[in-house]
Amino acid sequence: MLNKVVVGCILWLALAGFGTIRAQDFCSGSGGGFSINGVGGTVAVTGCAPFNVTVTNTVAGANNLAYNFDYKGENVPGTSTATTFRYTQPGRYRILQVGSSGATGIALCREVIVVDRTPPNVQIIPCSGNKVKVIVTDNNVARQYDQLEIDWNDPAASNDFINKGETLEREHTYSGTGQRQVSVRGVYWDTQGSCDGSEWVARTVILSSIQLNTVAISRVEARADGTFTLSYLGIQDVESEVLLQPAGGTYAATGVKNNRGGNQQMTASLPTSGGPYQVRLRTTDACGNALESNEVAVMQLTAQAENEQNVLSWNRYAPANGFTQYQLLRDGVVIQRFTNIANLTYTDTDVQCGETYRYQVIAVSATVQSLSAPVEIMAVSTQKPDAITQAIVSVEQDGSVSLIAFPPAQGQTTTYKMVFERSENLAGPYVEVGVADNTNRYSDATARTSERSYCYRILYENACGNRSDPSEVLCTVWLSRSGSNLRWTPDRPFTDAIGTYFVIKYNTNGTSAETGVGTSQNYDPRLDDPDQQEFTYQVRVRSGNGSFLSYSNVIDFRREAALFLPDAFSPNGDNINDVFRVQGTFFDAFQMIIYNKWGEVIFSSTDASQGWDGTVRGERAPEGNYVYKVEIKDNTGKPFVKTGSLLLLR
Repeated sequence: MLNKVVVGCILWLALAGFGTIRAQDFCSGSGGGFSINGVGGTVAVTGCAPFNVTVTNTVAGANNLAYNFDYKGENVPGTSTATTFRYTQPGRYRILQVGSSGATGIALCREVIVVDRTPPNVQIIPCSGNKVKVIVTDNNVARQYDQLEIDWNDPAASNDFINKGETLEREHTYSGTGQRQVSVRGVYWDTQGSCDGSEWVARTVILSSIQLNTVAISRVEARADGTFTLSYLGIQDVESEVLLQPAGGTYAATGVKNNRGGNQQMTASLPTSGGPYQVRLRTTDACGNALESNEVAVMQLTAQAENEQNVLSWNRYAPANGFTQYQLLRDGVVIQRFTNIANLTYTDTDVQCGETYRYQVIAVSATVQSLSAPVEIMAVSTQKPDAITQAIVSVEQDGSVSLIAFPPAQGQTTTYKMVFERSENLAGPYVEVGVADNTNRYSDATARTSERSYCYRILYENACGNRSDPSEVLCTVWLSRSGSNLRWTPDRPFTDAIGTYFVIKYNTNGTSAETGVGTSQNYDPRLDDPDQQEFTYQVRVRSGNGSFLSYSNVIDFRREAALFLPDAFSPNGDNINDVFRVQGTFFDAFQMIIYNKWGEVIFSSTDASQGWDGTVRGERAPEGNYVYKVEIKDNTGKPFVKTGSLLLLR
């Protein structure tokens, strides 16, 4: 223990002597000497991390030796008598040796370079034609090496090298097929060290039987939004790009790409001008081999609405080789096929005014279908529809007029208007009173059908705004009373001839009875029921062919309530005119009051069968004049009052 203390004191005294000369860095000292892993001299020693070093003193007679394996220029560095050390991280390090030789301190520094040997990241890609491409990821790992070495493991070829600053890609073509192993490593050029680079990175690759000519377009579909979608068979990890060629131009890249295999789709924009366009794919593998696919015409359809017809036209399909037919679709159904590639127009006359039709053309070849974007167009027409030939007017129970018209045979459309005109007499003038959209019925609530007959004309307006001529004039049947007879207007309420009139009588108990009167326009109702105060009548007319029925307004016959009272009576017990009572018909509620000459009530009754017997509070009333007042309500609820005087005789 005492010896170690003495040695340490002598060592630091020696170091202190150096410190008075160069206090900042002991590497400026002299007299030292050691080898690193057997390498003498003063040159730097290079090794791969982790790097184990062993130092050996080469100064004869030196003693009190110590080392710092990562000296950074400290004034008082830590030292150790250990002669081995392990560097785990890449970097540049200095080993400091200190000691003494005789009475003189010695020192020496040597540099150790520890380099990274992380293997580069490598991608091996098979290309068409048995070609293989090596791609090294461009990062700090790859750039630290002086060189990258590629071993193709091909007896017919030597290794390839990529030097610093060169593109980190290489290609090689093998003969034959099957599986190959490609190895890549990083290389350091320093031959004095023990590290010449990384471990080999081995990748197995199966030589590709890829044929770029298998990429083919099978379908092109243009869309209304100005894009088109093409379907094709792709190759996994091989890029295909959409190319477009305008009419009379050359193919240009669209930037739309895909590198997935199998059945694929890509969508690209179609320019608004310069068409029609041709489309094809350019397929390029990782080795730069490129091949263009079959070309397909993008079909473009135009439609023009003309009178009673839609005119359609489209571009000629190209290439002509393999062309089979054009298919023209309307609303999703094929309406025409053309096997001649030069047939580029079609006129569709099977159209209806105001209807919207959706057209599409499909060009079909042996291996491809090209679909245009759908085009919608509304058919137009200037032709006037036929006049309405079947219609009817009828009065409803609420007094309104119901009108029904059937659309004409020619010029009829799915959407339409019925225009209704009215006049208060047959000759006119007629004014429009209503329009019904997409229905053949209309109700005229403004007509006062109990006061007169109204005449109507009906017009049909189709979806193109074309109006027909007016229909025949149709008039409501107006029922009125002339004295005790019923009469009605003779004008037709429908477009057929009049067949038979029927007079309908409605009873208060809810029953009805009807009487056919032929073509007569009057009727005597014969109000002969003594128990019925009120009678309701209506006329129904049936057309000659039996297809139409029309009703008139409803009319009421009402008989007034009747009251019969004597002027005098003689309550003398002879059973002749002994009681003053009311006789009458058609009343329900009843009240009779008798007044004396002073206006006093001397008798009252609410029973019509009970009359005044000529007594007042049980005593015989004196002869003379008296006043009566009778109040009733008839069977319809109408009030009635009758007053008068009577003479009491004894």
